[in-house]
Amino acid sequence: MNKYIAEFYGTFLLLLSIVGTAHMMTSMNSPEYITLFAISIAAGAILFCNISLFMKVSGAHFNPAVSLMMLLRGNINIKDFSLYSIMQILGGISAVLCVHIMFGENPVGISQIDRSSTNILLGEFIATLGLLIVIIHGDRFSPSNIPVLVGAYILSAIFFTSSTCFANPAVTIARLFTDSGVGINLSSVALFLIVEILAVFVVSKSIE
Repeated sequence: MNKYIAEFYGTFLLLLSIVGTAHMMTSMNSPEYITLFAISIAAGAILFCNISLFMKVSGAHFNPAVSLMMLLRGNINIKDFSLYSIMQILGGISAVLCVHIMFGENPVGISQIDRSSTNILLGEFIATLGLLIVIIHGDRFSPSNIPVLVGAYILSAIFFTSSTCFANPAVTIARLFTDSGVGINLSSVALFLIVEILAVFVVSKSIE
């Protein structure tokens, strides 16, 4: 598979797992804590699958923050960073539209959920920082275990961070377009993007 298509498809599946699971659990009238648990399992499992399959194709970023970190560290060039980020964002948005169609809703539903409070932004910064550290140290010390490490981190960080661990600009942007419980409004999107990118620069400057 072409590496750019791999980044599109991997991010598509990631958002499908998050937003699709949320819709499925809502249709089953599941309590919020069960929905959160189901989303964490689905996201962690699909990341394990995606990274295992596509690590040797594209590097299995599925995340513009990861791609930016790889650019800053000299692992990819500006062309790959630009195209990866575009494909990741398009893959995420496409997945949200697909979920809405699968569940018989209007393709686009703009979220009104405010996630702009300071405590949530701190949680998102910590979530993104932790993910990037897992990837850097996993690549350095245990590259064969990166699928497990990233999947396990996301599964747990969905629970222990106040933001429920978006940790991914493509995820953040895509979830603007769902009015389900996993959505995020436009003003919060802008703030999430700032703290996610800030985490990239903090990690890139502090870990050589």
